[in-house]
Amino acid sequence: MERDARRRRIETLDPAIDHREITRLFYLDFQSVLLLQAVTGNLMTFAVPRMSRILAATGRFTEHPRKRFIDTTLLVSAVLDHGLGPGPGRDAARRVNQMHRRYDIHPDDFTAVGCDVPLMSLEIADRFGWRPVTDAERESLRLHYSAEARAFGSHRPLPPTLAGMRDFWETYLDEQTAHEPQNELLTRAFLDYLPTLAPRPLRPLLNPVLTAQVDPRILRACGLPLPSRARRRLSTAALRLLGRRDPLPDPQPGSIGPLERQIRTLYPYGWTVADLG
Repeated sequence: MERDARRRRIETLDPAIDHREITRLFYLDFQSVLLLQAVTGNLMTFAVPRMSRILAATGRFTEHPRKRFIDTTLLVSAVLDHGLGPGPGRDAARRVNQMHRRYDIHPDDFTAVGCDVPLMSLEIADRFGWRPVTDAERESLRLHYSAEARAFGSHRPLPPTLAGMRDFWETYLDEQTAHEPQNELLTRAFLDYLPTLAPRPLRPLLNPVLTAQVDPRILRACGLPLPSRARRRLSTAALRLLGRRDPLPDPQPGSIGPLERQIRTLYPYGWTVADLG
């Protein structure tokens, strides 16, 4: 694959119409460093007691972290790959909405999670990616995740600009993050599972490298120590080195990475949207 192939493809697309496709291409181009977004995003939900109480009560993350992580990945990927029109993407969104309706989720929590994914994805790509993020990508992620948030059950639209989303997110973390015991239980279950996504020789390094980049407000609320300056510098250097490599090619049919291997182990006979959650 030519190094700039996806960027050149993005330049031919219109964010107002093609925001899902641009978002998909963005994630493919920066996939080498975007596992960090899964870390920041999950820990953010554990750091807010309104959300962590619900998550702990379900037992899904503390007892079955692999299934919870894989199911969430499959549902979100179905929306990104197929959109919200009739078909697998809409079915996945309805499944997520169905699960959300079982719980008393505060409207601000929907908004914060909806803002967190595009904001952190763009920040990670800006800091560690091999090329500059384009304006079309920024607008496309905003539009895609705004639509996804409403489809997943958000009571209101996300703020209409990235700056507005950032203002909301910053205020939300200031006001809503707080330490409670269940935050640590969820965090430990997730961080015990996370290294299994890396090749075995890298597993001891994964959590120290990735958690060093998490917002201090989130780390404190999750009961995690703040990284030393040395660990943060080493983490930054490692992620920059990883992110500045040539972009990975599109996954080939039948290729098996660590996550796909786990999906096949969890669902050896395949899966349907109804199996997820």
